[in-house]
Amino acid sequence: MTRNIKETIQSKMKELQKNLLLLKSETINVNEENLKEDMIKYWGIERGIQISIECVIDISNIIISVLDIEKPDTYREAILILSKEDILPKRFAKQIANMVSFRNILVHDYMRIDEKIMIDILKNHLNDFIKFMNYVNKWINEI
Repeated sequence: MTRNIKETIQSKMKELQKNLLLLKSETINVNEENLKEDMIKYWGIERGIQISIECVIDISNIIISVLDIEKPDTYREAILILSKEDILPKRFAKQIANMVSFRNILVHDYMRIDEKIMIDILKNHLNDFIKFMNYVNKWINEI
């Protein structure tokens, strides 16, 4: 892998880490009842989750490009392909790929956002992003 591609992936992961730090700082104070009390904060959480998912998609697509394998038809497939290439465990890939469906709602169907899913991601799934980065780092170090 060229140094440039490795730097691009690491840059995306730094962006993801920055977002996760900001999102984690909100997990303590936010719940379903008070999520919409401060709409600016709500939009920040919503956007932070969206950008975090976008980082995962971008990193997945960069890896697919590096491996020069068949391009996925959907963002969800991009993540699932990483399990076929043994970069992500299959079960984990399916789990994190589910977030792509939520990203699509955030971007395209924002009138239908389920706040329960936002809270669930905040409270229970931010570490999935960290696991994703760990798997990618392991792959980078092995090639």
